[in-house]
Amino acid sequence: MANWIDRLTYTLTVDAGRAALGRRLESVTDEAFNMLRWSFVVGMARFLALQSSSVWLDAIHWMTSAMLFGYLASRFLLRPEVAIFAQRDRRWKRIAQTLVNLALCLVAFVLVLWALNLVVEGVAQYRFGSVAL
Repeated sequence: MANWIDRLTYTLTVDAGRAALGRRLESVTDEAFNMLRWSFVVGMARFLALQSSSVWLDAIHWMTSAMLFGYLASRFLLRPEVAIFAQRDRRWKRIAQTLVNLALCLVAFVLVLWALNLVVEGVAQYRFGSVAL
C-alpha cells in the first residue's frame, strides 16, 4: 500500500505523470458522459413512445436503441477487447474472443435497456399514475 501511495505522489509531482493521469480521467469521464447521453436519449424516446401510441415514436425508440447498441458494440468489439486468452495465435481463439466480447456487449445492452425501462416506468408512474408497459 505504501508503495502505491509513493508511486501516486511521484506521478502527481511529475508533469508528464499529471498529464497522463489527466488524459485517463478525461477518457473515463468522456465515456461515462456519452453513455449517460445515449441512455437519456433512449429513455426519453421510450417515455414518449409510452405516452402516445404512435408507430413513429416506437420506431424512434427502436432506432435510438439500435444506436445505443452500436455505441456499446464499439466499446466492446472495436476497441481493445476484453481478453480471455493470453495469446490469440489461433483462428479459433480469435473467433472465441470475438464471440465472448459480442456476448458481453449483448448483456450490457440488455442490462442498460432493462434499467432504462425501470426508470421510465418509475417516471411515468410518478408523473401520470399507473402505466401499462
